[in-house]
Amino acid sequence: MEESVTVSFNQQGARISLTHSLLPDDIILVRNLENGIEEEFRVVGSLQEVFGDRREWGVEPLNPESGIWGVQSRSPAEGIQPKALIECAACQRAAQTTLSTIEYDVLLATGLISRHCDRCNETTRWRPSEQGLTAEVIAAGAKVTKPAVERRKLKRVRLIMHLQVRSRRGVTDIAQTRDVSKAGLCFVSGNRFEVGEEVFITLPFANSIRPTETKAKILWTAEGGGGRFYGVRYTS
Repeated sequence: MEESVTVSFNQQGARISLTHSLLPDDIILVRNLENGIEEEFRVVGSLQEVFGDRREWGVEPLNPESGIWGVQSRSPAEGIQPKALIECAACQRAAQTTLSTIEYDVLLATGLISRHCDRCNETTRWRPSEQGLTAEVIAAGAKVTKPAVERRKLKRVRLIMHLQVRSRRGVTDIAQTRDVSKAGLCFVSGNRFEVGEEVFITLPFANSIRPTETKAKILWTAEGGGGRFYGVRYTS
């Protein structure tokens, strides 16, 4: 829990300043201390570092009609909303799609936003694409949807324990989990792994336990406090 301030806001989302680290697609509760309204927001991504450990984050409301800010606002007309050609970092599926103002700001700042990928069947990181603008890409843009809590068929559990991560390139690290599910996990590491890279996970990891490795794939990555966060999906 942290008491802070908004930097800017509109009906589509807000920029907030925090000393705590967040992760894209996290669900947080934001309470307006002026009117007492509390609503759920999804973390779109990090923006600029302000000073010290303080950073600005882009968040969007799960209920845009909540009135949490106490002002009347309208979403921009469909024709003037920014569009971008983006691709899934995991499977390279491309789509031309409309972005909210918060998503657009985060994409400009970090080059990554989170969206649900129908091909991967989960929320992945999307980046600007250099693929050609074909009819298939335009049609795919209509199907790209923002991640929602209801899409998470497998519950994620906050769990901190040691694990070993090994890549085919010879990079090995004793890292720490952030959360886990039956389909994958998120871990934090000081080493560099690449999106799409195949890795081998040993969890839990202890010198006294005979290791049993599970094959997995890096789906996304993001900067965080104490290291870099990686989201992986088990492939076996």
